[in-house]
Amino acid sequence: MRALRLDFDAQRLQVASHPDPSPPQSGEVRIRILECGVCGTDRGVASFEFGSPPAGERSLVLGHEAVGIVESAGSHVFTLSPGDLVVPMVRRDCTPGCAMCRRGRRDNCLTGDYVERGIFGLHGYMCEYAVDRADDLVPVPANLAGFAVLVEPASVIEKAWEMALRLHQGEPERVLILGAGPIGILAAWCALRDGFAVTVLSQESPESPRARLLASQGVQYTRTLDGAGADIVLECCGSAELAIASMRALRRLGVLVLLGARPAEVRLPSLDMIVGNHVIAGSVNASREHFEKAVARLGKYDAAWLRPLLHRLPLARAAETLFQPPPDAVKIVHRVSD
Repeated sequence: MRALRLDFDAQRLQVASHPDPSPPQSGEVRIRILECGVCGTDRGVASFEFGSPPAGERSLVLGHEAVGIVESAGSHVFTLSPGDLVVPMVRRDCTPGCAMCRRGRRDNCLTGDYVERGIFGLHGYMCEYAVDRADDLVPVPANLAGFAVLVEPASVIEKAWEMALRLHQGEPERVLILGAGPIGILAAWCALRDGFAVTVLSQESPESPRARLLASQGVQYTRTLDGAGADIVLECCGSAELAIASMRALRRLGVLVLLGARPAEVRLPSLDMIVGNHVIAGSVNASREHFEKAVARLGKYDAAWLRPLLHRLPLARAAETLFQPPPDAVKIVHRVSD
């Protein structure tokens, strides 16, 4: 089968032949991958900043934001049937299983010995076929097929948003989103849908497609922190410097949640944090519950909101567009089943 393979010895990324997965065993299903999205994590792995191939191998199939169709099932699979549309979760439990993994919260694994499809120790989904345990797959209704590739990134937002609301000790009203990429836009919609006043900060022109899309839904758009005030800040831009700078916009009891900030030397405004009772938290990955919440929330959005986010390209162009996406594209999605 074809797959987007990262060779760790040659340090080369290419679409090439890869062995088909083994037939599904007990509790497993074989899925035909329809689409797979691209995000900053994929770029980090492809830049050899982090990530690792499966044990004993020197290449890794990339991709973790996937949607597929169940083709066949092994024995003892009772929740899925051939033809079902599914989205795979990313992380797999550590072994023998810490307290959090045993509770179904692998996203909060205590040991760090987990593996992740397309990132750490397991092949990903930028390929034609995959085999997974049925327990690692989340069903998606057929009417969401055109946007199901957004479930994984939306699940990350569901977890971060739940965390922010839990950590805020007051009655938050205003939310500031840093970044107008796919994660930032999904975060803005999440807060907007829940009745919050939302501002997105990014560097695109106010006349850019992303800014116009947000403005059309009642989201304020800004390119500066001047005059900004928020109870909750969600960092969705990859910049630790901007995240810390945004804390001057935090009101008392304010919460800052980091989702993608890259390592950087930053000066923590500790006195302001103490006086303001501020909280900084990090959030990664998502549990089954958050995947299911993402499916439910996406199903309530107007398709006119979701459609402009996706820029679909064939799998053959995956190595080319990972680092050089079309300039106007918000979210690159590769069609695997072409």
